Amino acid sequence: MYEEDQPTPINEVAQQVGVHSAANQNNALAIQNQQMQYQQEEQEKSLADAQLDCEETLTRINHLLKQDVVKVDEETGILTWHPISDPKKRVLTDEGVETIMQFARWYINKETLLSNFDEKMINRRMLEASLTLSATLFLKYEVYFRTPSQEECYCILRKIIDGKIESKEKSCKLMKKPFDREATEREILKSFEGREEYEIEKIRSEKRKENLREFEKIFRQLIHLIEATHNRAWRGEERGSLRRHFNISEVIGGKPQQQFQGRKPSWRIF
Repeated sequence: MYEEDQPTPINEVAQQVGVHSAANQNNALAIQNQQMQYQQEEQEKSLADAQLDCEETLTRINHLLKQDVVKVDEETGILTWHPISDPKKRVLTDEGVETIMQFARWYINKETLLSNFDEKMINRRMLEASLTLSATLFLKYEVYFRTPSQEECYCILRKIIDGKIESKEKSCKLMKKPFDREATEREILKSFEGREEYEIEKIRSEKRKENLREFEKIFRQLIHLIEATHNRAWRGEERGSLRRHFNISEVIGGKPQQQFQGRKPSWRIF
């Protein structure tokens, strides 16, 4: 019988099986480590993206400037933004909203968060931002703050006339006097005769002033958000926060865990 036809010893077969099994285990462990490392990198990337993402803040600013309201969806139970029920009550025009949003995007962004500002520079930038926003809005307030249309002013004037009629009616009831609605309306309309344009312009001016009173609230809220963004960049704290997180992640999960026989030692991170 030839030598190559002789049966392989049992010990040699067992050794080959053991080597093959160990190789499979090592490959499985390597694949597992690669998967864990990939998941860790994805988690770190997601955390960094979430920490530096300003779009949610900017979207909320846009909704608030448009005076949209948050309502609960009856079917899903999720809070969603809805346009204001009466667009005539809006303070800003579409151009005003877009102008303020462009201003906000220049300051509330990833580049600002990853900057390195000292206190003196933050104060200087905030002063410049405040003066710029204030000047921008006031120099074109007729464009940025909403003024009621001619039709809206006529409707408001009609409500004023109706209010005067109702007031006269209540006064007559109180004094127990007869009330003639048609005669009262003619009398009130006669008092406005020849003054229609003046009353319309007066209504437009009052409504514009009413909207302008919202300027301080809009100004302060936006400036405070910009200030908060700059404070996150104080002495590069935002960059430092991300760097510290990545370093801790490398210490905890950057290396594959070693296998120990017997009692597994405990690790403490200081």
